[in-house]
Amino acid sequence: MNTSHVIDFRYQRNQGLRRTYKVTLNVTRLPSGIYAYESWVHHEGSFKGKGIVLPLVSTHFDDAISEARRRIENDIEQLIGISE
Repeated sequence: MNTSHVIDFRYQRNQGLRRTYKVTLNVTRLPSGIYAYESWVHHEGSFKGKGIVLPLVSTHFDDAISEARRRIENDIEQLIGISE
């Protein structure tokens, strides 16, 4: 059975238009024990993208959440899979 945790947070880009984005992050532990994540990024109600989603390497739930958050924050900074 999959177990998941959804968090919402805001992230402000440090370059470009320096917009603040609302991020919804869903971290899931699959039956195999591997963690995966999905994210949705919005600015002022407009969907801006999902970033690039790859499997997580973390083996503990809290570490998986931190790793997923770091990845989507980097995707926002670099505009990888995200529209400014």
